Parts: sequence; structure tokens; C-alpha cells
Amino acid sequence: MTEGVFRISSHLKDIIGRDLVTNQFVAIFELVKNSFDAGAKKVDIEFFPEKQQIVIVDDGHGMSQGDIKNKWLFVAYSEKASTESGTYRDKIKPAGQFAGSKGIGRFACDTLGEQLELYSLVESEHSISKLKIDWKMFEKDSTEEFQNIPVTLEKTNSFPDIYNTKAPSPHGTVLLIKNTRHHWDQESISRLRRDLAKLIDPFGTTNHVAVSTWLVDGSDKAIENVDGPIGNEIAELLQEKTSRIVVSIENSVIESTLFDRGRKIYSIREPSPYSELSESRVTGEIYYLNRAAKQNFTLRMGVRSIEFGSVFLFLNRFRIYPIGEEYDDTLGLNRRKQQGQSRYLGTRDIIGRVDVIAGPKLFREVSSRDAGLVEDARSRALFEAIRRHMIFRLERYVVGVNWQDKIDQGKDTPERLETDQSRERILNIVGALARSKDIEILYYDKEILQVPEDPDQITDEALKAMSEVALNQGDTFLRTQIEEAKKRIIELRASREEAREIAQRAIEDRNRADEHIARLEQQAAFLGSSQDVDVERVQLLMHQAIIHLGHLRSAIANSAHELRNIYSIAKIPDEGLDTPDDIEDLLAAIRQSAKRASSSVASATLSGDRLSTLLSFAPNIRIDLQTDKVHGDLVQFLDEYFDVRLSGMSGIPRAIFDGSGESLVRDFPPVDIAVLVDNLLDNAHKAGAKKLEFKVVQRTKEHIKFHVSDDGLGIDDKKVNPSKIFERGYTGSANGTGIGLYSVGQILKNLGGTIELVGDGSRADFEITIPGEKK
Repeated sequence: MTEGVFRISSHLKDIIGRDLVTNQFVAIFELVKNSFDAGAKKVDIEFFPEKQQIVIVDDGHGMSQGDIKNKWLFVAYSEKASTESGTYRDKIKPAGQFAGSKGIGRFACDTLGEQLELYSLVESEHSISKLKIDWKMFEKDSTEEFQNIPVTLEKTNSFPDIYNTKAPSPHGTVLLIKNTRHHWDQESISRLRRDLAKLIDPFGTTNHVAVSTWLVDGSDKAIENVDGPIGNEIAELLQEKTSRIVVSIENSVIESTLFDRGRKIYSIREPSPYSELSESRVTGEIYYLNRAAKQNFTLRMGVRSIEFGSVFLFLNRFRIYPIGEEYDDTLGLNRRKQQGQSRYLGTRDIIGRVDVIAGPKLFREVSSRDAGLVEDARSRALFEAIRRHMIFRLERYVVGVNWQDKIDQGKDTPERLETDQSRERILNIVGALARSKDIEILYYDKEILQVPEDPDQITDEALKAMSEVALNQGDTFLRTQIEEAKKRIIELRASREEAREIAQRAIEDRNRADEHIARLEQQAAFLGSSQDVDVERVQLLMHQAIIHLGHLRSAIANSAHELRNIYSIAKIPDEGLDTPDDIEDLLAAIRQSAKRASSSVASATLSGDRLSTLLSFAPNIRIDLQTDKVHGDLVQFLDEYFDVRLSGMSGIPRAIFDGSGESLVRDFPPVDIAVLVDNLLDNAHKAGAKKLEFKVVQRTKEHIKFHVSDDGLGIDDKKVNPSKIFERGYTGSANGTGIGLYSVGQILKNLGGTIELVGDGSRADFEITIPGEKK
């Protein structure tokens, strides 16, 4: 029988090198990991594009010549995996863990460059061990056996040239990578720094290792985001400006504490259902970023939170890539969010980190080094624990409290939590926790979770939640508050009779308003029945009356609708009102309807008074409409009419008059001037104007000139011919009469004046000229 042995092709170098370490960034991650595992406190990475070389310097334990020969050059040998010993408690200590355990990270050097020079110094030796490898030698002939490719191992007295940091002493390692396979410029180094920041410490919460990058370009000036230490200074932003949950899973117990923008809301303890994690320690901190927090993040970090990443996973202090990257959905959050945008958190809503401290081989990375963890019972249990006890628990708070208050989305401080609505929402969250027999409430914010004084703000659901918290905590003071609240609700129900009386009074007010409008319609009908007066003058007055009657009808109709609504609401159902919600809804509905009815009745009263004033200008229209003139200052009359009659009226544009200190004494009919102003106001209102300005712009010995303008939609020359707007019967509105502006023109004609449309015709701006008194 002939014995056989495996032979190893030199091509193995590519299989466990460039084929696994897929790109230059992952390669540097691997080498930084090795520095971490060597106990380094400082790692410097220099890029020298002109020489096509990279220098990586660390102050780790270093390697003797024997270490390099027997361990580093021993393919797939991992001191990390072979030296682990002791109890489980020893194994999970962070200081005793290693970033990797496959023994293939050294081949990352091949991904970066064609040659490698490794310099290493241990504290017990004075000379430096130097290893030289030409990776191209392994690529010449795949039939050549791997172990037959020569490398050089020797002693030297000095490290290679280092430009931005000191050579390591009394121990450390320098990797000099020559003939780099990639071009390293400012942009690629900036990207590397961003990725290393997330790899090492995405949230700036630890400082156990300082990693720096440098670009050797012949300049002494540091380049921002290229030269110097790598770090993220966002810990304060995340802890004080976000909603966050801090969770630890250890010794078969889960402890969770939830904070909202620096305010501690609750802390709970519960048994862990994950037996697969019993030999590990898992801690996590997940942050929800509202609109304000995302803006602050972008300003502080120079990148949007979604581009920065989501929930990063660290195994024994080093990141598992690509979990947490922008397009990674290992936890299935985005697939779940598609089922309910307003109910679930997605990766773009949260960021955070989960740290797992575990013994060797409990969790394993996929061999490609950038594909996460190998799927098995432990990794599945880990991801389930992250989802259910970190993300989903934070989600219940965010969706149930933060998302219910749109104003709160723009706040980076917690003052909105003091509102009664937010208090009740938080109370429901804590009450649901208290209902679980497995959950022990260790702390809750008693300033937020208190019974409000106003019984309108107390619901049965809130009282039930508070009772559960009080029972869980044995809180006698809270129980007393709950009993007092129940008494206030009984008093509230006793006020239903008063609500009925309010509704009855509102109905009576409606009847009186109906009678008032009937009388006004009779007065308007009287004008229309006059047969012995000038027909055009009656038409002018009737047009003005119709305008005001329209306002009256609208206001009365609105008032009647609201009063009927009050009457309907006031009918208490046979089964009564059994819950505080019923009472709250009843009173709120009555108050709102009564308020709107009151506003409508007030508007109707003002319109009625205005119509009465108009009619009072001609107390005896049948006798003589040509003798209703006065002799006085027309400008002063307009000023008083705007100030007394039009000021504060609802349903019309805000009327502004500016007499510029001028006067015009002459004979004029007050009712005609009122009709003129009101018609211009009504036209502005129909055009959607908010204000109308009536201003004296010129005063001569012969006349006075007014400019009238509003901020309405103007005149649509596609629908209206501007040259015909003053003709009787012409209108550009489907509901118009064609009398308004015609009336204005006739009134001014009788006064010897004129009105013109000025400007380009697209605006309803007018110029009115009225002559003075003839001498």
C-alpha cells in the first residue's frame, strides 16, 4: 500500500488572498484588525502615491523572528484560535478577544501591493526582524508547490522611512507594501477614513485605539478629512437629541432602558428567551432620528444619516461587515416597513450599534470577510434578539408617542412630552409593559406618568394603564391620584344637564335670528315695490341690498346649521354616556358648534346693521330721491365711513382709507358714496382679495384724485373685456348682475367725475376723479 499526501499549489496564495479579501478597503480593515489583535493602542497608515507604497505602523506586541517563522508564515495558523483557554468567563472578557481567527488576514497585503516588507520588534530584543515577500513569485507557475516559493527572513537595525509618525518602540510592527495595486488619492483616503470610522467606532463612544491616516505629498500642511486621527464626535448629539434604547443581554436576563432626548422614560428587566446566547454578552444602543435629529446629524457629520449607515454589528470589538451599510437589510427592517410605512421603522429611521462578546467559534464570519455572519442557530437568535428587544421595543415608543405629534418631529428637546396627549401615550406604553407578568419595571418617569388635573384629559384607557403601573410598582400615591380622577369624572357627567340648557338657549337664539332676517327681507321688498321713483336709482339701491342680503343669508344659514347640530348633539342616547371619552366628545362638539354658531350670528347681525344703515340714507324713498344730499367734506365722510362702518367687518376684504390730509367740500349724496365703496369692496371680495386700499393721490384746485387697488386675482382678459366693464349689464362672472361697476360709473357721472381702469389691465386698479365745488 502506497501512502499519499496533499500537495499545495502556489496558486493557494490567490485563493486565500485576493479571492477572499475582495477589495483594497477590506484589505486595510484586515490589517488594522491584526494590529488590534496585537494589542496596539495606536495605528498609523501612510500613503505615498509617488512611490506607490503604503506603510502601516502599530505599537502592538510585535513578533520575534521565531514568531514570524513559526506562526506568521504558517498558512491558516491563528494564534487567536489556538491560544484561547480558561473558563467561559475568561473568554468573554473584551481584553482577551481577537478581531479575527482564520489566520488568513496576512494575505490582505497581496491585495494591496506586489511586494511586502514586514518589520517587527519585540520588547525583549534589540534587533528588528525583517520579512520580505514578492507575491509575484507565487503567480509564475501554478504547478510549483506553495512551500517551495522562497521568502527572506533576516535581522535589521532600523525600520523603513516613516514620514508622519515615529517608528514603534519598545515594540511594534511596520508593514511596507510596495508597488501598490490601486491608486490612493484624497478622495479614496477620505472614503477609507469614513469606512474605518464605522469599522472601529461608528458613534465615538470608545477610544481604546487611535487610528490615523496620512497622505505623503511633500507638503507639511495637514489635509482635512485625509490626514490625522479618525473619529466620530456624535455621541453627544445621539444621546441628547434622539429617542434611544439601551439593552444588555447577559446571564439569561435582558435589561432595557429607554431615553427620549436625554430624558429617561423607563427601565425594565425580563428573562431572556434566547438560550443560544447564554455563552455570550450582547449589548446594544439603538437611536431613532426624527427630522430635527437628522438635520443636526447631517450638519455635524457632513453626510446624511441614511448614507452613514444603520445598525452596526461588532463581534469582540470589531465590526462585522457589511451589516449596517446603507443598502444592507440583514435584519429585514425594510421588507417589514413596506407592509406599513406609518407603523414600522426602517433602516433609514435608525442608527446604532450592537456589541457581541463571545468565545471563539461561537459566531463565525463568512469567509469572504464582507458577507456578515454564517447563518446558524446562534446568529438567528442574535438577530431575533436585536429585532424584538431593541428595535421593535424602540419602535413601539417612537410610533406610539413621537409619530403622533407632528410638531414634536421638528424638536430636538423633550418639552413636547409634557403635553397631556403625550403623557397619555407614554402611559399606555409603560402600562402595556406593566401588564406583562415577565417584565419588572425598574424605573419610570413619575413627572410624566401622572394623573392630569383636567378631567377632560383623562380617558378610561389612561386610568387603566396607570392602575397597572401602580399595581406593578406598589405605588399607593398613584393609586390615590387615580381615585380622585374617578371622582372628577363623576362630576363631569353631572354637568350634562347644563350642556342641554346651553343647546336650548342656542336654539332660541336661532329662532330670533330667523325673525330678524324676515323683517330685513320685508324692508328690501318695499324698495322693489316702489312705482313712483326713478327706476335706475331703485336698481342701484336694490343691487346694494342684494349684496348685503347675500351676506346675511350665508351667515344665517351657517348659524342655523350649527344650531341644528347642537340640538342633535344635545340628544343624549338612551344608553347614556358611560365613559369619559363620551363626555369629552359631547362637550367638545357642543363647544365647537356653539362657537361657530355664535360667530355666524355675529356676522349676520353686523350685516343686518349695515343694511339698516344703508336703508337709513333714504328714509322716504317714495318721496324724493334727489334731495338726499349733504354739503360737507367728501374726504372726511369717506374716512368716517371706512373707520366706523367698514372697520372690523367679517366676510369682506380689510378696507383701508388714506385721505393724505386732503379735503373736498361740495354737495354729495352719502348713500351713493356708500354704494360706490361697497360695490368696489364686493368686487374685490369676489376676486379673493384680502384687502382694498382707497387712497388720495392728487389734489388740485379743480379736482381730487383717488387710487383704488386690491390684492385679488385681477381681471382675466380672456374672460373679460376691460373696455366694457363699466357698461350696464356686462359681467365676467357667472353669478354677476352687471350692475356693480355700472353703478359706480353712474354715481361718479352724476357727481361730474370719472373712473378708469389703470395699469396693464391685468389688475383691478382704478383711478377715480371727482371735481370740487363750482364757484
